[in-house]
Amino acid sequence: MTEQIPHRPQADPRQGRASRPISIVFGDGIGPEVMQASLRILLAAGARIAVEPIDTGSHARHCDDEDAVLAAAAQHSLRRTGVLYRAPVAAPPAGMACPVQALRRSFDLFATTRPCRAMAPAIASRHPALDLMIIHDLPGMAQGDARHRRAERLLHHAFAVARVQGLRRLDAFLDHQGGLTAELFDAVAAGYPDIPAGRQRFETGLARLADRPNAFGVVVVPARHGDLVATLAAHLAGGVGFAPSASLGPDCAMFDTVHGTAPHLAGRNLANPSAMLLAGVMMLHHIGQHEVADRVHDAWRATIEAGIHTADILTPGTSRLRAGTRDFADAVIARLGQAPRLLRPAGAIATTTHNHKIM
Repeated sequence: MTEQIPHRPQADPRQGRASRPISIVFGDGIGPEVMQASLRILLAAGARIAVEPIDTGSHARHCDDEDAVLAAAAQHSLRRTGVLYRAPVAAPPAGMACPVQALRRSFDLFATTRPCRAMAPAIASRHPALDLMIIHDLPGMAQGDARHRRAERLLHHAFAVARVQGLRRLDAFLDHQGGLTAELFDAVAAGYPDIPAGRQRFETGLARLADRPNAFGVVVVPARHGDLVATLAAHLAGGVGFAPSASLGPDCAMFDTVHGTAPHLAGRNLANPSAMLLAGVMMLHHIGQHEVADRVHDAWRATIEAGIHTADILTPGTSRLRAGTRDFADAVIARLGQAPRLLRPAGAIATTTHNHKIM
């Protein structure tokens, strides 16, 4: 099988610095707050995006006809833009379909990539050198031969990511229920002799990741364990408040966060918008606005380095100011054009895949 290439954004036929339409879901709980803060920063930095809000349908709705209309509108928007920037959405009650999962299935978003990087010394960490990427598919997307083909496509994507990350090590955690088999991994890995790679049982790999996360680079995990491993890695790196996510498919890409809606924080100006903002950085790289993405990333790092922290990451000795959601966004905007002094500047991180940056 030839190497599969994830979604390549099409060149905008309009000339100059025209804005790129982006489908936006403002989400539930803290979603609207972190999305508004993030958009404010991206636009202040010069992002050439045109926001197109869409409604995926509230989890509280029970009208099938209305849900169908909303789903059709969301799909129409995504077919036109090819990019979804999504704040956290509340899980639907048991027995009701999840509109976000439906969108992921409709657009064949097969490769979910979740970077996890420690922010030491600005944020204290027991693993200051941690810098890894969790890659997985969505659970229940295919059966039989189709599941095998999806797993093969995912592995090719993961090896491509490892290569552009500077020949970082790739590990696969395997279980007996998924399409990620030892035989398939060995066959795909043979095509990438320049990349150190290994496989192990899921339970063994998870234990080693929790114990020695610095030893890993790119980690491919079974679809049904993706959220679990991504959340663990995010906590090891410093918390889910720093953890963005990108899901790529042939014709569409979605950028969101690992964390949920945190309804207990909603409307209180307490939420950390960092994960949402970093998802926006991934999105800007994906659509080719690399300079703006690096400008935002550097300003965010400079803010963290200055000790301006939201409540979830306050640390004695390093935090200098407790900032609310809006104040944190203001602080990042004030530092646009600055670079961090201790943390690596954004340009120092090799993050392209198939000539398109994903983080």
